Amino acid sequence: MATNVKFQSNATDIQATIENTEITENESTDSSPPEPIEPEQKKVEEVPWSAFLKSANQQAIRKRICSEIEIILTTHNLQSDCCLAILEPADSIDSFDLDRIYRGLNELNPNHDKRVILFVISAGGSIEPAYQISKLCKSFSKGEFIVVVPRNAKSAATMIAIGADEIHMGLLGQLGPIDPQIGGLPALGVSQALRTIASVAQKYPGSAEMFAKYLRQALTVEQIGYCDRISESAMQYAQRLLSTKPALASSSSRIARELVYEYKDHGFVIDLDEARKHLGEDWIKTGTAELRAAEHIYTLIELINLLLRRQQSKRLLICGNLLDESSILILENEDD
Repeated sequence: MATNVKFQSNATDIQATIENTEITENESTDSSPPEPIEPEQKKVEEVPWSAFLKSANQQAIRKRICSEIEIILTTHNLQSDCCLAILEPADSIDSFDLDRIYRGLNELNPNHDKRVILFVISAGGSIEPAYQISKLCKSFSKGEFIVVVPRNAKSAATMIAIGADEIHMGLLGQLGPIDPQIGGLPALGVSQALRTIASVAQKYPGSAEMFAKYLRQALTVEQIGYCDRISESAMQYAQRLLSTKPALASSSSRIARELVYEYKDHGFVIDLDEARKHLGEDWIKTGTAELRAAEHIYTLIELINLLLRRQQSKRLLICGNLLDESSILILENEDD
């Protein structure tokens, strides 16, 4: 019996609470208008990437990357531009990249009415597709074609950059010499090696026959000639891109020659100061919104690449339209 009394008492209390709540709500409603409901904001995925990658499939990974990059571009007011990327830390620029960039330009800027912004991280690659990528981006742009270099854009990537109206780079950004490489060795090295051998043979005549025998086995006349021609070709490509800029037209030949022949090491760092020495301060920009966006994108991609290598022995690259999931490739890590 005591138990029933207690239950009835609780029920009465609950009912009273409900009634009081209804009265309070009605009073609140009558006395003041309802507060406006804020539109739902787009939020970055809160699950850390380290945990997300353990269970997510590739489609989910690509979707989240595009979502976060879109937020970065919007934050820096670049959402209305034609934003493309060649973010390939471990791969070489080739005709695949040319096709991807061309497709991205047609998707994002078919009417040629936007600025073209190309974010680049690359160790280099083939000169010919790099030259075409640079010309394509310029031809599709309205007003400006901008190349943004948060870290390294070497060799063929530098060829792309010098065709831009502006190059944006920070203290850690770097361009590089555009002397061609053959099988990982400098084409210019062949001529330099021959001159060295000739000098040694002149000094020590008895070694001439030994060197001649070695050269007949190692190189043909055609190969020697090709190494010279490909270096001259790189200089011609560079000069053509540079000559489109009124401020550099008169010095385009000199700058192109410096970029191909001046540096003794293909990996030489052409940093912000060195780039300005060659190309001028008006052309090389720093501290821009485009560069800040590039730094954020670089940080994101580096984090994902680090986790992918450790967790799945894979690597990530992006080529083409930054907001197109098909531009994001997740490949086996060739170093493993």
